[in-house]
Amino acid sequence: RNWKMNIYALVSRGTTVLCEYTSNTGNFQQITRTILDKFDPKSDGKHSYAYDNYLFHIMIQNNLIYLAMTTKDFERRISFAFLEKISGEFESQFAESIATAVAYEMNKRFSKNLSDNMESFSNSVKSDRINVLKGDIEDVKQVMADNIERILERGEKIELLVDKTNDLQEQAVRFKRSGSELRSRMWWGQMKLKLLVFGGAGVHRPPRSLRRG
Repeated sequence: RNWKMNIYALVSRGTTVLCEYTSNTGNFQQITRTILDKFDPKSDGKHSYAYDNYLFHIMIQNNLIYLAMTTKDFERRISFAFLEKISGEFESQFAESIATAVAYEMNKRFSKNLSDNMESFSNSVKSDRINVLKGDIEDVKQVMADNIERILERGEKIELLVDKTNDLQEQAVRFKRSGSELRSRMWWGQMKLKLLVFGGAGVHRPPRSLRRG
């Protein structure tokens, strides 16, 4: 399936989301709000949590929470390399306004950055090469992926729904193509019917001399 392994990313100050980006639809934004509420932005660290067939990677530093949601088979070291990169760029760009920013204040100016980096880091071969050269995230090996139920209370875990945009687009293309093929077959069927009707009329048409009588 050809769709982004890095599905969703956000930057928040506590539960106040300052910026987020996704090219998919689903209820994962609702779920991340519940997850954010479980972390103290003053306690720096890295965490990974398994939620159904997905992983939520969280990096906390400088009173900010950086979160990436990926498919379960997407390598964690690449996810944390992504979070390291966007954290540096975000804090460099908004250093003066982070403490007082309101919800989504940086969305317009930083969502493209999230989008571009998500695209770049979805290429695991390229990202792995970057990680080896820079050696920025050696401590990720110590970050084990816990089950999300470790931090969620009873009743807080709901089914995680993600619509794969690319898959839906491919289905639309297939539907459009099959519709065109159906119309083509119907048109040829009608033409054959007309030919048979007109051909039959020509065969049984009485001679001109008889029609005059």
